[in-house]
Parts: sequence; structure tokens; C-alpha cells
Amino acid sequence: MYPELLKIGPLTIHTYGVFFTLGILGATFLIDYLHRKDGGEPGTVPDVAIFVIVGAIIGARALFVFLSLDYYLANPLQIPMIWRGGLVFYGGLIGGSVGLIIAARVKGLDLWRFTDNVAPGLAFGHGIGRLGCFFAGGCYGKPTDLPWAVTFTDPRALTGNFLGVPVHPVQIYSFLLLMILTVILLWIRSRSGFHGQAIAAYGMMYGILRFNMEFLRGDPRGFMVISGVTLSTSQVISLIVVPLAIAAYIILSRRGKIRSTAGLDSSPA
Repeated sequence: MYPELLKIGPLTIHTYGVFFTLGILGATFLIDYLHRKDGGEPGTVPDVAIFVIVGAIIGARALFVFLSLDYYLANPLQIPMIWRGGLVFYGGLIGGSVGLIIAARVKGLDLWRFTDNVAPGLAFGHGIGRLGCFFAGGCYGKPTDLPWAVTFTDPRALTGNFLGVPVHPVQIYSFLLLMILTVILLWIRSRSGFHGQAIAAYGMMYGILRFNMEFLRGDPRGFMVISGVTLSTSQVISLIVVPLAIAAYIILSRRGKIRSTAGLDSSPA
């Protein structure tokens, strides 16, 4: 594909970095639009985004480095080189969540209400970022003979031993599914019965989506053996995220009903 979008003298514009940036901007603009539509104060989201982006980048890179620890112990100067790829979404989700909690406290936001605006923006921005993975050849799929298989031939692509081999275009699968998830979350948000419904639904649906998508991935992502079954690190995390999201959905739903019974504000976020 096109791992390098543009080269001007010593300056190289990496396609992955461009789409990564577009994903952040797209998510921020959508969240800001939903927040203002919800009656939120203009300018709040860009301030919150700083906390979230810093936390997400640190978390995403830290988990990736941890999964390839031997390599990065031998090549420590490559640890900050995120423009070459190497970010794990779940690590970013954890780090970004910590940043969001801190920002919500600093800005005095209703955290669960705000997350209903975050959920669709998160899915949207993630989807755009997956296009960057596709152009860079990262996050690639397993070999396949399906008619829509893609073959990465650029030696700069991040496809490892699968260079020149037809593989599943899992990045495109993920992009399409995340766009569908964005629409579903916007629909849930518009009809929300309690604060936190959209983010809890996101956790359930994305966790299931990611668990199944991992079966088609061909890149090394770290593996664990549980009860004789080999699962990727992301699958193990999905097995934790989905039950937690279900529990959050139930608890927040009951809390919303209690607030409604007490005559408190339980309007949709």
C-alpha cells in the first residue's frame, strides 16, 4: 500500500500518522458536536481531549512495548517511534479512560453523561485510524484465498513475513464494522434511558467484535493459554471488558430508574 504518504527532503509523512491524527480530530469534532448539542459548554471537549489523547497514546504504546518487550529492551530508542505503527487499542482505551476520569474531575463534568457523547466519537475515530493501519500494512490478517484478499508488496509495509502473501483485509473489516457501530451508538444515545448507556453498550459490542476479529489477525499480538485454549492478549481483555460492560449497563440502568422514581434528572445524555 502506501506506508509513506509524502517525502520532502529528510521529512517523511507517514500515512499511518496522518490517519491516526485524522482519527483523533474526527473523534474530537464529533464528541464536541454531541456535547454542545447536549447543552454542554463550548471549549470543554478540546480541553478534555488533551488529557485523553496523552493517556491513550501512553497506554497504547506501553501495551505494545510490553507485548514485544524483548525486542524493545534490545532497541530502547525505538520505543517512542509511534509514527512507525505499534499502538494497541485496548492499551489506549485504558490510558484514555484514566485521562478522561481525571479531566472530568478537573472540569467538573458528569462523567457518565459525558461518556454517552464519547462512545460514538470513540468508535468513529478508531475506524478512521484503522484505515491508517491498512495503508501502512500493519494489523494485518491471516493468509486467505478469498477473492477480496489484499497483498502488501511495498517493502516498507509492516506486514512482516506476510509481505507478498494474500491476506484478510482485517483493517477494512474493522473500519466498516466500527462505522456501523458508530451509527448504532448514535441511535442508542438519541434514545438513551440513562446516563452511561451508550458507553456500556460500546463496551459490550466492541468487546464481542474485537474478540471475533482476532481470529482473522495474522500479526503478533501476544498470546495467553487459558484452559488449554490459546487466545490473543486482546481476546483475553475482551473477555474481561464484555462482562464489566454488562455489569455497568445493569447497574447504571437501575441507578437511572431510581433517579427517575425520585424525580431527579434522568434525561438522555
